[in-house]
Amino acid sequence: MTHKRKFSLLVLIVALSGPLLFSCQHGTGSKAISSGSSVDWNDSCFALLKQALTYYNNNETDSLEQYAAWSMKVCAEHNQRQWYYNIWAVLAEAYVWDNQFDKATDEACRMQEEAEKHKEGFGLFLAYKTLGIGYAHADNGKEAEAYLKKAIDLFPEGTTPAELFYCYHSLCQEQLKMKRYTAVDSTLRVWLTAVNRYPVIVGDSDATVHANFHFSYHSAHADYLLATGNYQQAKMAIDSAAYHENIAGNNDLNLITIAQQRTQLASKQGHIDEALRHSTRLLELARKNTDSSNLTVALEEHANVLEEAGHFEEALKIYHQLDELKDSLSAIDQHDQLNHLNKKYAVSELQAANAQLEQRSRFTTGSIAMIMGIGAILIFLVYNSRWSRQLEIKNQQLQRERNVVVAQNKQLVIERDHAEAASRAKTAFIQSMTHEIRTPLNHISGFTQVLAMPDMELPAAERLEISQRIQEGTHHLTNILDDLIQISDLESSTDLPPAENYYPALIVAQALEVVRPSVAADVALKSHCLVPDDMQVSTHPHLIQTVLTRLLDNAAKFTHLGSITLSLKQEGDRLHFSVADTGPGIPADKRDFIFERFAKLDSFAQGTGLGLSVARMIAERLGGTLTLDSDYTGGSKFDLIIPVSFKS
Repeated sequence: MTHKRKFSLLVLIVALSGPLLFSCQHGTGSKAISSGSSVDWNDSCFALLKQALTYYNNNETDSLEQYAAWSMKVCAEHNQRQWYYNIWAVLAEAYVWDNQFDKATDEACRMQEEAEKHKEGFGLFLAYKTLGIGYAHADNGKEAEAYLKKAIDLFPEGTTPAELFYCYHSLCQEQLKMKRYTAVDSTLRVWLTAVNRYPVIVGDSDATVHANFHFSYHSAHADYLLATGNYQQAKMAIDSAAYHENIAGNNDLNLITIAQQRTQLASKQGHIDEALRHSTRLLELARKNTDSSNLTVALEEHANVLEEAGHFEEALKIYHQLDELKDSLSAIDQHDQLNHLNKKYAVSELQAANAQLEQRSRFTTGSIAMIMGIGAILIFLVYNSRWSRQLEIKNQQLQRERNVVVAQNKQLVIERDHAEAASRAKTAFIQSMTHEIRTPLNHISGFTQVLAMPDMELPAAERLEISQRIQEGTHHLTNILDDLIQISDLESSTDLPPAENYYPALIVAQALEVVRPSVAADVALKSHCLVPDDMQVSTHPHLIQTVLTRLLDNAAKFTHLGSITLSLKQEGDRLHFSVADTGPGIPADKRDFIFERFAKLDSFAQGTGLGLSVARMIAERLGGTLTLDSDYTGGSKFDLIIPVSFKS
């Protein structure tokens, strides 16, 4: 039995067990008692319908055929027309799910003719609904849509809406298959108006039934939002479906639907770990459920997510399980078909024998041989179909294994590219460090030799300048080594020093004082602090000051006129620092590049190109962010946002 069939059954049970239907039945005066009898024919015929649903649920179509004819006759004799048409619709739908579409269409059309003749709106509604479901099962979306719309338009007022909402659900599914998203949106809007007439009030006797109505709507709405890429609203729709399903009693089939939608949402958003968690949950629910079609869907979803996550061996195992399950289902289906054919063959054989006895035909042997030949041909066709199905499954398995190998090769190419990139980065690092260290060392060595020459007499001003150049070279070397040590520490350790209670305003003041000597004379160094001087936070002031100092040093290096401004403001539980300058700015095509290691906009400028890379690593280690404000046009502006704990 397919998932759709069980969903249809669930809707019927909800429709027939809720108090709304009983109030409707009694309200229309359909309760009839035979003269002189105490039999409540309304309740009795309802019991007949429940037994028909039992046959339907157990896929006992042959028993249902005989039972439906008798029970419909009882309902008609006692004027229980509502139950009469319900039993008729159950029989027609059973034909649909058994792929006997001709029989289903014939029953639905006869139901339609009878309902039109007696002007019974509910019977006409069920006829159109059955035709819509039948065409949907036959993959004829346009006809299914047309009949489901007719059913919705003819739904009689005052009847429990479960059947109506099932029509809305089926209509949305068919429109989604045809990718008619505007039509789906329109259907959902009308459906929402209808379902809102049945609010879920926890504690009321109708809460469970109404919650089922709302689950059906939100589940269909989630499918539409997933199909159209509106993932944020899709999450809200799935959460709403889960909320109402919890009230409705957490039916296994509905929980499977929710898990499948959460898996698809996480996968589409690229949240692979979350998708794995939900697909695992989906598989657990499907294994507990007796419906093998649900397990097929769950295995396929889980395998797809495993493949996306790069777990190719696990994905391949799941694909093997899926193929085995499909093969098993195919074998069961072929066995059922064979039994059905054998049954028909047996009936045909009996009829032929009776005819032969009555007519005393002289062609007894030939007739039996012909019948047996037909039976053999039918059996051959069934087994041939099974062999074809097995071959198809094996081909699918080989294709999946090929896909896994291709994916693994792609992963190896990616890893090779990463290794080559790492090798190139290592070479670039050695070359850059060699150049950066050799230049100041040459200056220090040269000027030191000049000062050490015994016969060299230099004026005091020249001697002072040489000393300053030696100090600058030494300072430059120290900065390079500090950068390298800091990068090594950040990469090798995940632990931060203990947080301190400190004043953010003081961090701003100290950072400005450190950089002030490096600022050009024509550049104004400003601060804009929007937090109180006495406000304390628990944070890592030394690391924050390191980032701010690097940003201010960068600004001082490139700003020769105008101003450099360090700002601070509070945003909830975060501190927002910004460093803005009036320098030349950073070209749009270089804005991502500047945070890479050894990145320098001017290859002749002093520096290793590690400053911004180190600054961003520190910011991320503190749980914050360091970004370049692309909307700022007055020069360059960097934003540092750090989460902190505020002290009262």
